[in-house]
Amino acid sequence: MDRLIPIFNSDALPIGILGLIIVEALVLVLWQRRNPDSALGKPSTARILSFLGAGGSLVAAMIFHRRPEPSPEGFAIAMLSAMVIHLWHIAVLLRR
Repeated sequence: MDRLIPIFNSDALPIGILGLIIVEALVLVLWQRRNPDSALGKPSTARILSFLGAGGSLVAAMIFHRRPEPSPEGFAIAMLSAMVIHLWHIAVLLRR
């Protein structure tokens, strides 16, 4: 367990999570475009990006918050982005 502590004290974990969110979005959008009739292909690109974008913005806010010299501006912009993208996601779901 002591070997994991440096990972939690660095930005590696949230940046890795953010990278995985980006890869997941790309894979899902490509899958949806190649297989529009499959069960995994049913969500629209807007639903995929709005859902994952809100989560990615929250992870970005965590990165800004946990820095040795926190950036209140970066944190505020990331949180505002998360809220706007989340509202976009709700609008996309209501249009279904």
